[in-house]
Amino acid sequence: MRRFMARGAVIVVALALLGATAAPASATSSTFMRWKFAFDLRNHPDHNPFPSAFGRPSAWSLRQSQSLQRDGNYPLLRLYSSKFGSGGLKAWHGNNSGSCVRLPAIGVNTTVNPLPLCSGLVPGSAAFVVPSATHMPVVAWTSPYDGAITISHDAVSDIDRTCGDGVDYYVDSGTAQLAAVAVANGGGTTLPSMDVPVKKGQSLYFIVDAGPNHNSSCDATQLQITIDGVVTQTP
Repeated sequence: MRRFMARGAVIVVALALLGATAAPASATSSTFMRWKFAFDLRNHPDHNPFPSAFGRPSAWSLRQSQSLQRDGNYPLLRLYSSKFGSGGLKAWHGNNSGSCVRLPAIGVNTTVNPLPLCSGLVPGSAAFVVPSATHMPVVAWTSPYDGAITISHDAVSDIDRTCGDGVDYYVDSGTAQLAAVAVANGGGTTLPSMDVPVKKGQSLYFIVDAGPNHNSSCDATQLQITIDGVVTQTP
């Protein structure tokens, strides 16, 4: 009996050692991540920077250019209004005088109903920007990881057709231009999907300026931005 138990113990130890040897040294896991600009901003309208609606790292920030140059030097917008032109519109903005509000501005309609902004109309639940004649609103997305992302939906529309000459829209990676489009007064467009390699801490910039004549009247602009990425982690 004692001899049998001793042999059993040896077998158990051997199997344990074999299992330890056979186990992988490491395992990787992948997590799908999505950032939707308007949806995320509605959930964090009074934060700048702010995370996705699901509480992931604060990738979004709301900024302004210091001139009409797209030079990558974009300080944060520091002023916040919980009633920006209409109750239900919340926005971060600068100090420049506009037709009825301070500019440049980046904000969101926190209601499901269209709301007036100066002479324009912001659709329900929509994010918007308004440039000034000398400063551009800049929506920044800063990567929390190394890898690649897909800008899977990128749409822009002029939501104030009352006057003006439309806007120009740019998507930049740092100071490198990825896309550019001129939007006619009252017009809109959806850009093709783009795959973009990124490094942790690298920023993409979504920029609107006041159009060819730098006339900022009637330049309220809706932005829709969706960014998808897969983060692979090794413990």
